[in-house]
Amino acid sequence: MVLLVEDTPDTLDAFAHFLRGAGFRVETATNGREAVEKTQSSRPDVVVMDLALPELDGWEATHRIKSDPITRHTPVIAFTGHAFQQSKESARQAGCDAFLTKPLDPAALVSEILRVVELARQTRALARAGARYELFLYVSPGSAPSLAARRILEQLLQDFDPSVVRFEVREISSTLSKAEADRIGFTPTLLLSRDGETPERITGDLADANNVGQRLREAGLPQRRPKDQD
Repeated sequence: MVLLVEDTPDTLDAFAHFLRGAGFRVETATNGREAVEKTQSSRPDVVVMDLALPELDGWEATHRIKSDPITRHTPVIAFTGHAFQQSKESARQAGCDAFLTKPLDPAALVSEILRVVELARQTRALARAGARYELFLYVSPGSAPSLAARRILEQLLQDFDPSVVRFEVREISSTLSKAEADRIGFTPTLLLSRDGETPERITGDLADANNVGQRLREAGLPQRRPKDQD
């Protein structure tokens, strides 16, 4: 999915129409704040970002996207009428993965989208190849939803490589640090940490095995090797 961010209606409509015709699913935003929010909620494959935007400009919007652990790997293509080298350097420093100048042949935009999406896919694959994962399930003692979530996780994790995936159940207690308690908020809560990074919340209904399994696969947890299934 492409998130197209542009505050000029005619340009937004024209490029959205072309991209849909080229086979992309397209969502749109008309300011930088909306772009950040939609990147967090929709998790697009790529963001095509105008830089001169209202409320929050494209440089700052890109910086916020790239500073968020959840969205930092989302490629961002700067798409702007500013052709100055300074604008290009500022876009690079903000975290943009590519820089295109208007006016632009829409076919060139499609080519660049395909390039950065494939590069991002390869980067994620390399990162996941050597990654280690930790899953933390926070539960309330005696809680039926917590028990159900634990059973579902224990069953699902049989499908993933135990050499790189560690699962830990943590009961809520008074000994929990304030920072950890604030991060959880409620139970049951499932957090995922990759290579010791700050844990991210696994969203959705933890009592829904299909939802949890899909979220774990999307997070990149490696499947159990065939020899491990004997």
